Amino acid sequence: MKEHHVALIPTLKLWKYELRHDRASAQDRFAQTGVGQLRAWLAARGMVMFGTDVGYMGDYDPSEEYALMADAGMSFRQILASLTTAPAERFGESKQLGRIAAGLPGDLVVLKDDPSKNIRALAAVQYTLRDGKIIYPVSKYKQV
Repeated sequence: MKEHHVALIPTLKLWKYELRHDRASAQDRFAQTGVGQLRAWLAARGMVMFGTDVGYMGDYDPSEEYALMADAGMSFRQILASLTTAPAERFGESKQLGRIAAGLPGDLVVLKDDPSKNIRALAAVQYTLRDGKIIYPVSKYKQV
């Protein structure tokens, strides 16, 4: 798969959602199988991009997915790359997107906490900027 430039989008949280009516042990077993497969993909130095089944699932919080990715051995930097530089590279946009540099669009997400200390903090969005303008101020939608 790596030779053919396949990128993996794990969506590990889906197993717990799909098996939500089963025993917790079944949910964990399936999720841990996915975590093991992601761990093997990482060992093969395969590309990982973040994805979600939001829209299919009613739970919109991605923090569980981040935690499962970390359980597979992904560092904070690898998980951040799966959200930013990996998709930009995969879709041929790495010169324009996926990083912070002079002359590039000012698309940023500002977080409440430090995700290098707690990976779930990637979901604690304070506000989002697109092209340097705030498009999502969290205080407008919920209390933090």
